Amino acid sequence: MGVRRIEDPHHPRGYRELRSNGEMRKLLDRKIATQRGKCALCNEPFTNYGDIVPDHIHPRGMGGAWRDDHPENIQAVHWWCNGEKGSNRV
Repeated sequence: MGVRRIEDPHHPRGYRELRSNGEMRKLLDRKIATQRGKCALCNEPFTNYGDIVPDHIHPRGMGGAWRDDHPENIQAVHWWCNGEKGSNRV
């Protein structure tokens, strides 16, 4: 699948992006480097690659109906920080 662009007139950019698992992992690797190896939510360093997950900064809708995997909407976080954040905190 790669990266799929979905036109969305309700989105400020006019489109959303959906990424395959492989493309999301590549983006996550770039985010880890940009964030200097620290979680975007707790600012603690990552110690185990398996603990890192992508977090949607603006999670528009449960179940992915309005999911946006654009790089500006993704940050690297610990899985437990993502769980604590839930879908309500921005």
